[in-house]
Amino acid sequence: MIHETAIISEKAKLGKNVSVGPYSIIGDDVVIGDNTVIHSHVVVKGPSIIGSNNEIFQFSSVGEDCQDKKYDGETNSTRDW
Repeated sequence: MIHETAIISEKAKLGKNVSVGPYSIIGDDVVIGDNTVIHSHVVVKGPSIIGSNNEIFQFSSVGEDCQDKKYDGETNSTRDW
């Protein structure tokens, strides 16, 4: 179920049986696996890949810029996609 107040980018890819709660925002280049629950007020910024069978609770932020003062805009991934 996708709540009517959720904002989901047309460039995001959602798997089967994904639930997105009220006021959540799913950005560009986000992939969310099957059977994942995104509760209310969650922000997922891309590029981000969330696997299957996960649950992300309210007021969480995934994929946002690192808050470390040394961060200079580089990709925040330790994995070479």
